[in-house]
Amino acid sequence: MDLMLSNFIVDDVSGKGPEKTQASVPLKSAKIDSGGVPFSISFNKPTPIKPVLARKRPVAKQLTQATTGIRLEPQKNAATPTFSFTPDIDSGVRARKPNIFDRLKTDLPKVELPKVQPMEESVFSEQPIEALDIHSHTKKNVADLLHYTHLTVVQSLAIPRLLEGRDALIRAQTGSGKTLAYAVPLVEALHSQRPKTRRTDGILAVVIVPTRELALQTYELLVKLLKPYTWIVSGYLCGGEKRKAEKARLRAGLNILIGTPGRFCDHIRNTETLKLNGVRWLVLDEADRLLELGYEKDVKEIVSTIQRDDGATVRAEGTLQTVLLSATLTSSVKELAGLTLHNPVYIETCNAIRQRQQAAGATSDGATFTDHLLNVDECVTIPATVKQRYLVVPPKLRLVTLSGLLAHEQRKKPSKALVFMATQDLVDYHFDIMVEVLTTKRLDSDDEELDEEEDEDTRLMERGSEVGSVLLPRLAFFKLHGRMTQIERSSVFQAFRKAKAAVLICTDVASRGIDVPCVDLVVQYHSPQILADYVHRVGRTARAGQSGKAVLFVEPSEVEFIKYLADKQIRIQEEKIDGIFVCLGQLLNCGQKRIGKNKEQAAIELQYRFEQLVAKEKELFTSASKAFVSWVRYYSNFPKELRRIFTIRAIHMGHYAKCLGLRDPPNQFMKAHTGPADEDEQPRGGRAVGGRDRAPGRRSHGAEVRRLPAGVRRNGRPPTEGQPHRDLADYARRSRIQNTSEFDSGLGPARAKKAKKA
Repeated sequence: MDLMLSNFIVDDVSGKGPEKTQASVPLKSAKIDSGGVPFSISFNKPTPIKPVLARKRPVAKQLTQATTGIRLEPQKNAATPTFSFTPDIDSGVRARKPNIFDRLKTDLPKVELPKVQPMEESVFSEQPIEALDIHSHTKKNVADLLHYTHLTVVQSLAIPRLLEGRDALIRAQTGSGKTLAYAVPLVEALHSQRPKTRRTDGILAVVIVPTRELALQTYELLVKLLKPYTWIVSGYLCGGEKRKAEKARLRAGLNILIGTPGRFCDHIRNTETLKLNGVRWLVLDEADRLLELGYEKDVKEIVSTIQRDDGATVRAEGTLQTVLLSATLTSSVKELAGLTLHNPVYIETCNAIRQRQQAAGATSDGATFTDHLLNVDECVTIPATVKQRYLVVPPKLRLVTLSGLLAHEQRKKPSKALVFMATQDLVDYHFDIMVEVLTTKRLDSDDEELDEEEDEDTRLMERGSEVGSVLLPRLAFFKLHGRMTQIERSSVFQAFRKAKAAVLICTDVASRGIDVPCVDLVVQYHSPQILADYVHRVGRTARAGQSGKAVLFVEPSEVEFIKYLADKQIRIQEEKIDGIFVCLGQLLNCGQKRIGKNKEQAAIELQYRFEQLVAKEKELFTSASKAFVSWVRYYSNFPKELRRIFTIRAIHMGHYAKCLGLRDPPNQFMKAHTGPADEDEQPRGGRAVGGRDRAPGRRSHGAEVRRLPAGVRRNGRPPTEGQPHRDLADYARRSRIQNTSEFDSGLGPARAKKAKKA
């Protein structure tokens, strides 16, 4: 009772206030001894005229680091060490409540995975290169330039059968050497041809690949293999270059032509010098990806054109050797194999499937190939040397966790990492914000203007907001997506391959066939929409028997996706998030050892830096808004098989906006970025909607027109303020044309040829 009464000050007790009215009736009296001095208090019934007010005793304000902006030393005998905020970051800002961690422990579900028996697949065989029946120059060239002494399993199985001239469907895991498996027989067939191959013979072999980077990589490999055979000329066609330069290359003469499907079809329709009636080899690399994203029509057009001698007559059997290669065997690949392959062989490197075939007595030759292929389920094999992990991360902590994960891995040893994002807008935004906040580099400065002898510590002091607390000061960041020009993409790809420690933020344009050495970490920041994308993303690490790590980000409502992967015999384990935040706290505070106990405060400060920069920079705010809208489109278009897991209506969109550094509610900035883009804002090569490319004036294959909701004008504004949109996700999904592939030709429609005057 003493404690309760001492917390209140009761007005009008001493009788110095207004005179009491007659309606005042004493209810109860009590004598209290406080420190030996007795006094009495009368409780009176309050009157309607003058109520008796009770208020809390004012408490002295405690001095906090957030209110003063001063770095405070830990108090003696304090149970918990205080967190030291950077002065320039937090000066004059009120204390922030660590609300991003409030529900971290309660929201994280426990995932119980079934026992998984992953498909085992050996990488290397015991067969040396010397055992192959190929020219000695080729053997020495492979050993000297590629440093191969033994064949991989897929090479030992495929090369002898392809040297016989057989059509083949090859399925092997990523990083197993499938490119060399068809390149060696191809070179052997061309250099052994008599009379010798010349430029004037035209195109004898065509290789179709899904991406520009893979086209350049395949071209570089063939240049190395053709070094002893200088009379054979190879070239490539891919988006980003002018038609005039490519036509000049074709007129000069090429024997091996590598191309992406969009650009190849464009030249088939518009370039008279492109003659394909002499083609003897057709290779479809990454066949499953070629048939996705609406390019099935283009691939079939290429195949049908090559399979005809003069545009009308079908080739005689045996005059064209066709090879399909893929890391995943989908239904579309099976269909294409049945249409394009004649008397083929099926080469499978998975140990379990091969044993199953032998036990059933099935053969992959001749007429039984199609029947046997239809009975093969979709096989998913991932190198056993990959450590697959998943992180259950609440939406608010995604960006901070990604930053901490990169710092944690770089602290172990300098290495290269790939971070896969869902869309191009997300890649652009995360590249800009992470370079500004996590490194000492400034986006608006020219590196050439910096003195090479300038001390790194001096540059750290110039970054006032990051004095002594830059997370990754010397790490190089790169970005790669389909909206970039060909020169930019080529330079980024080469620079990342040569770097010793770097991070490449990219879309799925870098997920197929790209061979980058020494990639130790692959991060899937957004879940893939199809299983094949997961396999190919993970396959960028642990190539050719090396070790690597792959981390998948999922939020609590998406944990069923982990069970989905387990059902596909993919072994994946959980990684704890605590270790990442401990490392984050240690790095942000210049080696203070006790900061590990305040790891949450370090994450809060880093999140505040992201939000403060987005709020200050208008361009970053616009980029973050576009990234959020593109993410909503991506999340709203998962296939039917996964739609029950990735449900747009079941997530908190405000939390996802916060992980992009946006403090405003989504309905305040989405309206400005969900209307159709103006023509004057279209970049060269077409506006990339939802993270993919579209050539101007051309509706891409498979594009679906999404109409605006009824009553919404084309400028993206609602008809009236009193009629809000029923759902932000629905509005964003329906407001623009669903776009197109990353791997388009990048060209507009060809101009109609002028009629010659008589």
